[in-house]
Amino acid sequence: MNLRIAPLVLSFLLAACGGGGGGSSAPTVPPVTVPPYVSAPDCSPTTNLISEAADAPKNITFMRVQHMGDLGTAELAGQISNVITWPVGDYTGFYPPDAVATGAQRGYRDAPPPVASSAFQFLCGGAGFLINTFQFNHTLPLTGEGPSVSVAREPSPQPVVFSGPGATLTIEAMVNLKHAAYQGPHTVEGTAQLSFFYSVRDVTTNTDLGHIIQFFDSRPIGVGGTGSETIGSDGVIAFASSPMLARDSAGAPVRYIVVGPGSDTMHTVDAWNRPILFRAQVPYENFRQMLLRMKSGPLPNISTRPEDYRVPLFGVLVEVFPGTGSDHNVTFGGSVTDMRLSGG
Repeated sequence: MNLRIAPLVLSFLLAACGGGGGGSSAPTVPPVTVPPYVSAPDCSPTTNLISEAADAPKNITFMRVQHMGDLGTAELAGQISNVITWPVGDYTGFYPPDAVATGAQRGYRDAPPPVASSAFQFLCGGAGFLINTFQFNHTLPLTGEGPSVSVAREPSPQPVVFSGPGATLTIEAMVNLKHAAYQGPHTVEGTAQLSFFYSVRDVTTNTDLGHIIQFFDSRPIGVGGTGSETIGSDGVIAFASSPMLARDSAGAPVRYIVVGPGSDTMHTVDAWNRPILFRAQVPYENFRQMLLRMKSGPLPNISTRPEDYRVPLFGVLVEVFPGTGSDHNVTFGGSVTDMRLSGG
């Protein structure tokens, strides 16, 4: 996601789940371990497809759709209100059985190709998204975010994922980016992004912080910050942003994550049209280095002991940035399955 926009999206997601408010060299990566799943794939009902700031269920996957229309419009109010009857899987790669009967495909306009209005699929272990900004109003500016879909879980009780040195947080999913089309050049407006995200809560200070792990950007590496690793704060939440690469866009080692075994690395510009495993790992020492960096910057009061942190929220975030004009529209379709969190 756009690095100047991502934190506010994460702030909103944390608020929706009840959230509160380093060293100089890359840490040594410990040997890969296989930690237990603390949140495994499940089978969620279609009612877990929710809109805007609706309450999310605990301990089960949900899909949140936001900003598919200007504030105050019928298309925003009804962005997931209507059953979609055409095969949205032609754009997402996900074909839920009996989609019409179950209501597993929803949106505002039931408009098949060549219109192909935005549509959202959610059933059991799969979620599909088609965001088509050509087909909804986005004339009003959004502060720090764009139209988005999050496929997420809120574990309860919030799990400990760093029980001691050698522990590793792992977030993974199968992702198929089947369709991507951009009206304008890939600079800022018109950008489309896919990322893992997770939040952690320091139980000693009740402070939340976030980590965004990018695995797709519609811009080439190096354009507009694509592929860089950063620490920052938007005044609401401090965050780290890491690309799924061994080295960032400047050639420096990525410090706060490692690409997990069997995982693909960060893609840019083009869709890939098949399910791909993305597995990001945050070893104990890498996480501790991230905490040290945050303590030296935006969060001087936090604990630097990974054992003091719990995970209230994690998932996959899909976000586009069409701006407020008509020159940077995006059509972006794909699907997410088999999402899981490991640690302990």
